[in-house]
Amino acid sequence: MKLKTVLIFVLVASILSVSAGFAAQEPYSRRTPIVEAFEKNKNSVVSITSKYATKVDLATPFWFWGGDDFPFLRRQMEIPSLGSGFIINPDGYILTNAHVVARADSIEVITSDGSRYQSQKVAEDRLADLALLKIDSDKPLSVVTFNCDDLMIGETVLAVGNPFGYQQTLTDGILSAIHRDVELDEDLVLPEMIQISAPINPGNSGGPLLNINGEVIGMNTAIRRAAQGIGFAIPIERIRKNLLNMLNKEIETQRRLDFGLTVDDIKQQENSNGILVRSLRPDRAASRVGFQPDDIITAVDGQKITSAIDFYLAIMAHRPPTAITFQLLRDKLTDHNAKERYREITLTLRERDKPDGIKLAQRLLGMQVESLTQAKINLLRLVAEPGDIMVKKVENKSAAYEAGIKTGDIIAELDDQAIGDIDQLGLKLETLEGETWVKILLYRTQKWSSTVLERKYYTGFVRIQGNDRQVEADTERVDL
Repeated sequence: MKLKTVLIFVLVASILSVSAGFAAQEPYSRRTPIVEAFEKNKNSVVSITSKYATKVDLATPFWFWGGDDFPFLRRQMEIPSLGSGFIINPDGYILTNAHVVARADSIEVITSDGSRYQSQKVAEDRLADLALLKIDSDKPLSVVTFNCDDLMIGETVLAVGNPFGYQQTLTDGILSAIHRDVELDEDLVLPEMIQISAPINPGNSGGPLLNINGEVIGMNTAIRRAAQGIGFAIPIERIRKNLLNMLNKEIETQRRLDFGLTVDDIKQQENSNGILVRSLRPDRAASRVGFQPDDIITAVDGQKITSAIDFYLAIMAHRPPTAITFQLLRDKLTDHNAKERYREITLTLRERDKPDGIKLAQRLLGMQVESLTQAKINLLRLVAEPGDIMVKKVENKSAAYEAGIKTGDIIAELDDQAIGDIDQLGLKLETLEGETWVKILLYRTQKWSSTVLERKYYTGFVRIQGNDRQVEADTERVDL
């Protein structure tokens, strides 16, 4: 009896001891790496709403007469578009997909705290499907961190964005594959895309794809229709390279600043800081004031520079004419000149004159061109608009002659860029110095009767190599 009592006592004591152990156990931490990655980036992800105006035909019983005969039957409508983006610079620069803001008349950005900003488009590359926006904030904004070093199939990935207007939505999955070529439409194929299983939907476009450490490894861009768990993102390394080209083009071509300096990031080795000077144009200001290839720029106007993107944005923040001071290192010097490794260069940023499109067409292509007036269009009975560029004369044995260009042809595009006036022609031809191939799209007005005219489109490929102009046979293009 006593033994039985002792056993019961021991059993009760054991149960109480175990219960006390469970009660004292610490709760599991809910702060997972996914939670931390989201919290690290939530203030850097924005929602984007863009709108563009278009005209639509109203339902009418007079359809057989044609809507163009009754303009009062057309109504103006605003078409909205939803997307996402992420802040890459504390001054309010935002990256997104070009298709999110295509044709936009107005762009509104909503930050994580609900603040609304009207945004302007700074630069755009539709072939890369990238656009850079700018908002004006009265305080520095949170920015993302890039990881351009590696991608691992199977690693956890996180998508943050604005699907169907649901702001700050987080989804997770894995990196399913790399090097996928994705055809978005007949004219646009994005190569080397990341395939992911994280669910993304309309409105996610332009938002960041994160790794488990909260670093941006891509931009969510497309989904596979009629499929579940198949999405695609642009790798961040390709975004970085395309963005550098966009910013350099904005400085040199669009804003026409006398600069002439291309830079790139330095690989993280040997405690190197700053950015690397890749190349210089001999006819630009940077070369004249003493920059050299392989110089390392560490600061602009006393502000430390850690990335090539921030460097270009710092240059774009200046309005000419203005002086900019650069601090740099020059490793080419020998040890006894070590004190001279540290340099300071001042450059005055100025605007360049617009190029003369008429002279460049004569020199590079061997043809004389003119800007059409309405009187000339009426006289020649052309299918054209005032300002369109018409070929007046083609030099014998020139590149234009061998490519099949004729007097009266109207230039529509150069290298898939629309040409609407002499200024656009000059700006495009200016970039074609040196050895290059030029794709020219033209149209020729053909008269079929006293009242019917049509445009015949065709393309020619012209090779420019100094003064040596060679051509490849032109190819016909289907009438548009």
